[in-house]
Amino acid sequence: MKFFHLSVFFIIVFLFFGTAQELVYELDFEDQTVGTEITKRNTLQFQGWNKSVWTVGQEDDNKVASSTTQAKVFLIKSFDVTPGNRYRWTLKTKAVNNGLAWKRTHVLSVVCGKGDESQELAKESVAEPKNGAWASRSLDFSVPQNKSEVTLQLFRFAEGTTVSVDSYKLVRL
Repeated sequence: MKFFHLSVFFIIVFLFFGTAQELVYELDFEDQTVGTEITKRNTLQFQGWNKSVWTVGQEDDNKVASSTTQAKVFLIKSFDVTPGNRYRWTLKTKAVNNGLAWKRTHVLSVVCGKGDESQELAKESVAEPKNGAWASRSLDFSVPQNKSEVTLQLFRFAEGTTVSVDSYKLVRL
């Protein structure tokens, strides 16, 4: 009987340490002030390419960051990573039509390098998600041995639709 208990103990310990993840970054926007533009130069270090503006808003008792309705909105954030390691980027997204727009498709991608040397490590195209519904997203990727930075990108093309994000997290697997 002792052998059985000892075996169970070692299996539980192995499962815990064998699946341990290291948190690299986590943001749920709850400690941010409503109206804060996260794509301005501030401590959050998000970028909004193509003059994209993302601001913190309140939804019921939850704070989220949302885009404007302009065409071609981007939400970009870069991270220093360890070459050769695996990572997982998770977040929740919600797309809402505002007016005549009907395209809610948005794309999540992980890239490393710049210019001709850029490389896409993971990509998910979220084709026409349900209007106004939150959905969890997850992208796993491996960092090439010669790279030490990745950029996490969210892109939405169609004008007239907002995209909101919440529970933004990067973990090393």
